[in-house]
Amino acid sequence: MNNKYFRKTITDQDQYLDIPLEINFDMLGREDGVASFENEVISEILNPISDFEITKFAHSEYDEIITTTTQVVITNPNTGQQNIINIPINLMTIQKTSTNYEFYFFDYLTGVTASTSTNWLTDYENATFTDSEIYYFANSFKGSFFKLDFYDSPQNENQTLLLSVILPTQQGLKEPGTIGPPLNQTAVQVKKPKFVLDYTGADKEGFYIYWLKDKNYLNITEFYVSAKFFNAKTGQFVRMMNRPQSTFIGQNMFNLDKPLYFYYKYVIDYNTNEYKVYTYNNNFQNAQRVGIGVSPIKWYEYVNP
Repeated sequence: MNNKYFRKTITDQDQYLDIPLEINFDMLGREDGVASFENEVISEILNPISDFEITKFAHSEYDEIITTTTQVVITNPNTGQQNIINIPINLMTIQKTSTNYEFYFFDYLTGVTASTSTNWLTDYENATFTDSEIYYFANSFKGSFFKLDFYDSPQNENQTLLLSVILPTQQGLKEPGTIGPPLNQTAVQVKKPKFVLDYTGADKEGFYIYWLKDKNYLNITEFYVSAKFFNAKTGQFVRMMNRPQSTFIGQNMFNLDKPLYFYYKYVIDYNTNEYKVYTYNNNFQNAQRVGIGVSPIKWYEYVNP
């Protein structure tokens, strides 16, 4: 054993003696880590407090030009013949907020492989409903609806459904129809699948998007939206796409790029609590805003092979 010692002389004035000793414990500092670990375990067991409060996002404003036409008589100086032409005149520009949808159903009078865009119409009759069922809101018609599904990705393999918006058939614009026996029919106005949704008026359901107020829990501002129509008369869902299949005549119209042709892109702004809708393509820089007056959100019935 190697013992070390020192000698110190103590005078009469010395009252005490300080001897510095360094003492280190193996657990020094570990108790803080244990306390932190305990807090994490307790938080997981009790579930952390998250803000799931939702808020509503309205459609962002856009400009719409109000136009009219005026007739102008053009005289041919050589023959003296007169022609009347209509010239559009811009009256004013107003700001609007409505979200505009149009849903087109296939009429099946022509096979889809030989179809043209005119085979898709904004008419519930193409969805097997009669004017009488539409006018009197038969249960089969009243129970039908459009369903917009909001996903975090357009890729089917890894997408998550985040929310859905329902558009009931009781909403929408009207068109002329007839009811009654064939020899004694009455002209009426019936609903058609065109929607102008806004803050005010009868058609407000589906205008707002209700989403998380606090984006710290789930920071998502872009949604990829697909559409289906539930036909309560047949009990089936009909899938819809953003263009008619006649666009793909000569191609394999049943094996399409689903992310490109079955979605629109909705973008929400947390600063203004508003949203905009765009066509979806691989290059978002070339996307066009839709849902506005001159460019409604158009959905076309997808016809299975």
